[in-house]
Amino acid sequence: MKKIVLTLCAALVCTVGLSAQVQTGQEAPKPAAPAAAAPTVAGNWNMSLDAGQGPMDIAATLKLDGKKLTGMLSSQMGDVALEGEFADGKATFYISFDGGGGEMAITFVGALKDADNMTGTMSGPMGEIPWVAKRVKG
Repeated sequence: MKKIVLTLCAALVCTVGLSAQVQTGQEAPKPAAPAAAAPTVAGNWNMSLDAGQGPMDIAATLKLDGKKLTGMLSSQMGDVALEGEFADGKATFYISFDGGGGEMAITFVGALKDADNMTGTMSGPMGEIPWVAKRVKG
């Protein structure tokens, strides 16, 4: 008998709780949606810049390990390795090569405009030159 009374009480509590929830219009809390992944610079990009002698197209392959940025720039002038950092949507990377008259160092600073577009400046012995880059799809 005691068991039956306890079972009926438990059923009554559940029914009253559900009824109150329906009457107040409250629903059980829903789990939060997963956060969208932050855009990354990792991948293949087509860069373009104009140093005053017409547009120069550069293929960039960028790899990211944490904040460490590495990769390769390829143009009609050849290939050169790059290294730098990517954090908070901003990339800074460096290249150096033999410019014929000695070692030449160039710094690239840029920011993601969105997941597939970047803009920035290239700085070196020739001054600052703006560049744009578009992610290669596929």
